Amino acid sequence: MKYLFSFILLHFIFATPQINLHYTDWLSENEINTVLQHNCLRVAASIDETNINHQIISYCMNELPSKFHIEDNDIFPKFTFGELSKLSITSQQLYLWSAPIDLVERYQFYLNQLLTFNAISLEKQVFYNCTLPRFGSMCQYEIIYYHSNHSSLYEIIRDYYLSYEYNST
Repeated sequence: MKYLFSFILLHFIFATPQINLHYTDWLSENEINTVLQHNCLRVAASIDETNINHQIISYCMNELPSKFHIEDNDIFPKFTFGELSKLSITSQQLYLWSAPIDLVERYQFYLNQLLTFNAISLEKQVFYNCTLPRFGSMCQYEIIYYHSNHSSLYEIIRDYYLSYEYNST
């Protein structure tokens, strides 16, 4: 009976995909790799919830970061890993706030190393707390298709594709 109840309960759980940037740690521009993809958004290929095919499409930048001038600004609050730790912020919270995956992983590594001297080097690492529709490691990206009722990057992208659905001819 316990397993039947658990199985039934699983059908009522609604999950919303989480969208975070991947590959935000920029490599040296002296690297031989000429097609360096970075700052990738991974989104579902289909927004149709009944579609059984779960495919993911990556949208990535491939221009070298030096071609863009990203200014540090004080519009969005920023916190060091040390400050986040003192506020008892978890890596899961950063993930849910659409922080870049690389940053979430570094922060979890920092939390794991707190009791050792190795954590000192990561203590000054900065997290920019972006507000929608801005996102990115320094809030440098913005999705223009934004309405005040959107509460996540996923909702913005999903609504965009629902409004501008592709119809093959």
